[in-house]
Amino acid sequence: YFYDDDDSSGDSANEHEAVHTWNNQYHNDDTDNFYDNQENVEDESNAEHADPVSDFQIQKLRKQWAAIHEKYMKGLNRINSPTNDVDSSNIRIKEAPKVSYAIVVPSQIGDAGPRKGRGIFATEPIQKGSLVVDWGNGSTAFFKVGHSWREFVVFLPRETACNVIEWSWVQNIPPEDENDDDVRIGRTIFVAFDESNLLNSADWDGIEANLRCGRPPEREGVERDPCGFRYYASRDITAGEELLIDYEEFIDLDPTGFGWVQD
Repeated sequence: YFYDDDDSSGDSANEHEAVHTWNNQYHNDDTDNFYDNQENVEDESNAEHADPVSDFQIQKLRKQWAAIHEKYMKGLNRINSPTNDVDSSNIRIKEAPKVSYAIVVPSQIGDAGPRKGRGIFATEPIQKGSLVVDWGNGSTAFFKVGHSWREFVVFLPRETACNVIEWSWVQNIPPEDENDDDVRIGRTIFVAFDESNLLNSADWDGIEANLRCGRPPEREGVERDPCGFRYYASRDITAGEELLIDYEEFIDLDPTGFGWVQD
């Protein structure tokens, strides 16, 4: 969770004004009522609705991901600017956020058991070394300013907002080379627009992850690429296996480094 009740954390009056202006751009529209209504249609007595991997629940999640994407795109020109004079044309991103899928292999949402809930499962065999997840292809929202993330969450429908809090992570993205000027480099808050939010961590089961962050070395003696946006199969994966990552491999567990957030 990211919160800050202390104005001494480094935020300026201009930053507060900017994020409120940004939210005014997308908050007052008819889509809010639409998504609120979608979250209120569930009948808890219906067994299908109570099943976390039923068609109803999966469609509900996809509507939430669509809502996240729509809200984010409306505020994109305010995401990375603490003032009002920067527009989206000045933001350097290798892949502009769009409706894209982070998981680039055939997969499906499934029941991962009572301890984990939903998970992502391969529907076809995956060869060791294959690219499986690409969070750098425009499939994620990113926030360089903690207040922007919080303001974004506040104006989402309640259930969607709670899920975004759970799905968001902080990651310190390394540059790919000395000339890499992608704005997402460094400590950044991310949340995905798709099913990749449901990837579980292998350590919950006390096993080794079958996905690793960073391109694997092509030959012995060469180091693995630094952990960035892409995740590869660390071994052959059979159809029906759950795709598992290691949260500790990439999540920055100290969000206080932002300067905009505190424990």
